[in-house]
Amino acid sequence: MTIIETIQKRRSVRTYSGRPLSDEHIAQIEQFIRQTQVPFGAKARIELIRINSGEEPIKLGTYGWIKSASEYLALIYEEAPFAETAAAYWFEQVVLFCTSLGLGTCWLGGSFSRSDFKKQISLEPNEKLKIVSPVGYPSDKKRWFMEGVIVNAKKNHATRKPFGELFFDKDFNHPLTEFQAGIFTKPLEMVRLAPSANNKQEWRTVLDDKVMHFYKMPYILFDSIDIGIALCHFELTCKELGINGKFEVLENHPQNKKIVYVISWISE
Repeated sequence: MTIIETIQKRRSVRTYSGRPLSDEHIAQIEQFIRQTQVPFGAKARIELIRINSGEEPIKLGTYGWIKSASEYLALIYEEAPFAETAAAYWFEQVVLFCTSLGLGTCWLGGSFSRSDFKKQISLEPNEKLKIVSPVGYPSDKKRWFMEGVIVNAKKNHATRKPFGELFFDKDFNHPLTEFQAGIFTKPLEMVRLAPSANNKQEWRTVLDDKVMHFYKMPYILFDSIDIGIALCHFELTCKELGINGKFEVLENHPQNKKIVYVISWISE
């Protein structure tokens, strides 16, 4: 399965079969985590927590959002400039890998008990736990109140903001069309499909010739996480399509008082 296909397939799964992950799947996930580098020089780690690994099941609270998950992935990172964004980029890589294995996941930021999860991991004084995700086999049975009324996962992609509302040409006064985006059309479409807190999609880009500038709409808690996911989708898609480039923080970029510049992608 290609990255593009995986991004298109990924959805938030909140109801699981309760069946523990197979030893093969656990080994594949742990190997992928070991072999995948955290970007931008950040330091982070991912812990796989198994609820039924001991004599008694571990209790991990998710306030009713998740049901019957047997395993969770917990993202821990060392606090530093840009570390949260880098950690989110890396975590999304792992989420997409799990999707490619046919497993379900769901980004959780504010809807889990940090105290429960912190009992299962050892945090250093400079480390932070902000994101977790269940990982497992989706249930055939849906909880219609959670899956249908609240999130309606089947409509998530359909409710994404239109291309021209998120992406701009040269400045923030001119919406970018798919035709103008050229080779970046597919990478930006994968950004448009990226998950975000409450599906806010609070990131924007400006294409200036062969440079793509990325911005975030500042809001409490998850703006750095969401832009990390968006950067991941963009770069992985570019690599898959053979579009070479690199991320770099530039001094000169289009300005907008309502949003915050993050980083730019420079084509090579």
